[in-house]
Amino acid sequence: MNASFIRLWEALEIMDSKDAHGQPVRFQVRFITANRTTKEGGEIIELKDACKCPVRTKNGQEIYPERKNPQTPEKITKNPNHWENSTRNIRLPNGQKRKLHIRLIIEFNHMKVCY
Repeated sequence: MNASFIRLWEALEIMDSKDAHGQPVRFQVRFITANRTTKEGGEIIELKDACKCPVRTKNGQEIYPERKNPQTPEKITKNPNHWENSTRNIRLPNGQKRKLHIRLIIEFNHMKVCY
């Protein structure tokens, strides 16, 4: 068995990138659930066609902020503190949003994530 590996920061760069039309790229991700509040988790979730969730500004415009420049020109309605919490919001093919903790990603685009 020949396993491929990707570093977490490389996976995050791909996750944050955009296609030729300026839309977020699609990716496959597998991660483990965890909830400190309810002390539940341990389930492995695989999302096959996810993309980074856009951020809505106060005027309703969707933007895709870059990871290297977290300051956006317009005020975001609620700051999710993704950098401090090591989380990302991703959009599923059916339009639902899902928050995941980046340290719990175990596979990205069919490559094992290493730290």
